Amino acid sequence: MFTPFGVSFFYGTKEEIWAFAIAIIVSGTVGLACKYSFKYKNNEDITVREGFAIVVFWWMSCAFFGALPYWLSGVCNTFCDSYFESMSGLTTTGATIFANIEGLPHGILFWRSMTQWLGGMGIVVFFVAVLPTIGVGGHKLFSAEAPGHTSNRIKPRIAQTAKILWMIYLSLTAMVIPLFWIGGMEPFDAICHAFTTIATGGFSTKNQSIAAFDSLFIEIVVMIFIFISACNYVLHYQFVTGRFKKILGNSELRFFAGLILCAICFVTLALFFFESSFYNGGIKEHKYESIGGSLRYAAFQAVSLTTSTGYSTADFDSWPNFCRFFLVLLMFIGGCAGSTAGGMKVARVLLLLKSSARELVRLLRPRAIMHVKLGGKPVSEDILTNTLGFFVIYLGLFGIFSLVLTIFGTEVVTSFSAVASMMNNIGPALADVGTTKNYSGIAYPCKWVLIFCMLLGRLEIYAVILIFLPITWRK
Repeated sequence: MFTPFGVSFFYGTKEEIWAFAIAIIVSGTVGLACKYSFKYKNNEDITVREGFAIVVFWWMSCAFFGALPYWLSGVCNTFCDSYFESMSGLTTTGATIFANIEGLPHGILFWRSMTQWLGGMGIVVFFVAVLPTIGVGGHKLFSAEAPGHTSNRIKPRIAQTAKILWMIYLSLTAMVIPLFWIGGMEPFDAICHAFTTIATGGFSTKNQSIAAFDSLFIEIVVMIFIFISACNYVLHYQFVTGRFKKILGNSELRFFAGLILCAICFVTLALFFFESSFYNGGIKEHKYESIGGSLRYAAFQAVSLTTSTGYSTADFDSWPNFCRFFLVLLMFIGGCAGSTAGGMKVARVLLLLKSSARELVRLLRPRAIMHVKLGGKPVSEDILTNTLGFFVIYLGLFGIFSLVLTIFGTEVVTSFSAVASMMNNIGPALADVGTTKNYSGIAYPCKWVLIFCMLLGRLEIYAVILIFLPITWRK
């Protein structure tokens, strides 16, 4: 918090300075009190259930302290709104309760972007990197935050892995800042958008998001870097070390790239043939002037939503219904495992498709012995069962939370799209929480439900669900 405090001091907003000063004192006091109140034995390892609990409560508490500047500065009227904005930032969701973002103080704008940048790679991974004294227990924390079969280590020690990941993360951030500045952004805007681009977060300093800059160059830069960030960070390390064959042979990356290209083509053609033409006083006009214009807006929205970033250059909620439905489906897929993106992850979707194809073949050849392979290697049945279980729980929770929102009076399309957006860490949704709107009008009980959905999506369900099951704490 010292960094946004310095930004606030530079721009000279008194309420903002005091808000960060008090937040620093409160969080620092609580942190020191915890440090000296609880003793940890160096020879005592962290168990798996303790790892899950630490990660979940760590994120909840970080969101609590992250909410203090919003609340103390007065930019949010209630603590619920402050906590919503803070959790949205840390989970890189990008949903906001602010109607006039450009009216916010510079320190708050910087803090919004910075929370997404921290949450992109993960607060837990960050502290594992700078506090290697956690030792063996660090792997359990890392696995709890980044679960799944593809959370590979780059180095034998988890602290070494975390440091390499953060070096890549810092390098990508440093690369995109000057590109935004060249594209016409002010230095402050360039830094803030670099934070949220590399984190695939989507918070912007402008009310109209990326559309405010009206720059094709900036849009292309954003698309390139959010795609890079939505790829597995192990691939980035392989790129740096020159192992290009492994990158090209990665089945998840190939499927992800093909999915995005197909999505861009589909949405582009749909916009050009079904949305570009409409009648105004009997005269046929074009909303998107050419196939190139359709491609520009379709590509950005498709890449932004698939990578769970949530930036926008157009109001996709006004597009044809089948386009809206298709874009919501893209939200569920998300980016690659081991990336900063949300969603179910491409690897899981690929495994589900391959597993389904195997079952169809088995109906014709019951005695055939077939293995589901990913990257040329057989995938164990345990992983397939885990993936199927994740998919069932994921859709079940999506249905339950959507119904809860409708019970509290939220419109149906708003409910389902908002829950989909929160669980996949997207940000904008449809209807009352569309691209040009915000979440301030959502009822407070519904906001707490959506906050929980953000945490579920960021920690990929299992870690959060496990701490609420009695079996987790039985000896």
